[in-house]
Amino acid sequence: MTHLWVRAEQRPNEERVGLTPEGAAALVRAGIRVTVEASSVRAIPIDGYRAAGCEIAAENLWPQAPADAIIFGLKELPEDGTPLAHRHIMFGHAYKGQPAGRALLGRF
Repeated sequence: MTHLWVRAEQRPNEERVGLTPEGAAALVRAGIRVTVEASSVRAIPIDGYRAAGCEIAAENLWPQAPADAIIFGLKELPEDGTPLAHRHIMFGHAYKGQPAGRALLGRF
């Protein structure tokens, strides 16, 4: 079974999320396991995801997600240099001159 893990965004002033509760409900109905991290800043309350049938995880727990989980988020990950063991879906400027882009790709 596919497992999508929606991480809490970690960049300052980032309140967006790439998946709405309605979209999450559609994924759950299609047989996809969806885990959504709680977030202290997300514009969409966590209760909508809970009602959609998602599992709820603590904020920033994604590094400990099951190995088969696909980690989904919008912005770049923390620049701490840790290896990234999971598959990730995210928006990033890896080759547009941002100095951290190449380093981020090297972590995969």
